[in-house]
Amino acid sequence: MSNADNHLEEIVDPTVVIGHSNFVEALTSSMASGRMHHAWLLTGPSGIGKATVARLAAAWLLSERINTRDFFGADAGGFSVSLDDPGAKLVFNGAHPDYLAISPLLDDNRSGQIKIDQIRAMVPFMAHKSARGRFRVTVIDSMDEVNRNGANAMLKLLEEPPENSVIFLISSRPGQLPPTIRSRCRVVRLSPLDFPSCRDVLSKKWPDADAKQVDLLTQLCVGAPGRAISLAESGAADCYQVACSLIAESKPNVSAMAALTGKWGRGSAAGRTSREGAVFCLDRLLRLAALTASGSNTFDPCDFEVPAIRVLCDRHSSAQLAVFHGEFLRESAKAEGLYMDFSQFLLRQMIKFSEKTLL
Repeated sequence: MSNADNHLEEIVDPTVVIGHSNFVEALTSSMASGRMHHAWLLTGPSGIGKATVARLAAAWLLSERINTRDFFGADAGGFSVSLDDPGAKLVFNGAHPDYLAISPLLDDNRSGQIKIDQIRAMVPFMAHKSARGRFRVTVIDSMDEVNRNGANAMLKLLEEPPENSVIFLISSRPGQLPPTIRSRCRVVRLSPLDFPSCRDVLSKKWPDADAKQVDLLTQLCVGAPGRAISLAESGAADCYQVACSLIAESKPNVSAMAALTGKWGRGSAAGRTSREGAVFCLDRLLRLAALTASGSNTFDPCDFEVPAIRVLCDRHSSAQLAVFHGEFLRESAKAEGLYMDFSQFLLRQMIKFSEKTLL
């Protein structure tokens, strides 16, 4: 599970989801038809609330009210579940006997993968009859952290689902999932929130925060409030601003870059959120610079990004920036996967960006 996704479950009211009306409509229509689909694959960028809306859907399915209309307000712009409902309350407290949440065990688990034993434990759980007479529901957050062996272990469950079982699979990279998994799920793509909705989520998260800082994070996360929270709380957003100022300097300040990347790319499972933030930010910077150099940038960069983008375009052609971008994404995945010194990887990248390639 990306740490950006995980942060949204801590925000404000857990019983209301902002946006994602296409999933709400699909789920309620499936329920109303009397043929609830057994497996749902929720896709979309990290941090937009996929896991949050899946958990809310689980609470709705396991609620103990009979009339489903009680759970969907016509004027709510989404669906909500009452915390007064015994079943829903148990889901939110992680104590419902018919609800299973699967995510990476982050203690001493730098890889961040979901272990195959976690997937195997789901099979007998889903096979049992409902303890409270409704559904058995599992949320896997996310399938991106389930390896091929784990995916194969759950395939039979998707092929022959037990009666009244529902599985919500979360993925930010559905194209990398085995086709056998995708083909057995109803796929619903969720979109980033619009600027006002995203800003509203962040303002409720930080009611005393400076309005300009909230606006900056809203702009930076591009409709993914969970990502904004992850960037802020890990310190990655602050590191990114420093990185942009260093890249914009006329000559590379290697000692300052080393101090920054030592903090930004710190190792161990505890540093994973910061490393993810570094990849997100530098991916964004290189993409914006490549688009700007080619004259096709339709994105609005943050004010602090503008000098760095300008300098990168002066130093490198659009084609070279595109090469840097592709190399950075491939090499960052390799560095993380092989447990390499990520701070040294980031330092090499920043020095490379600062060395002019245009004649």
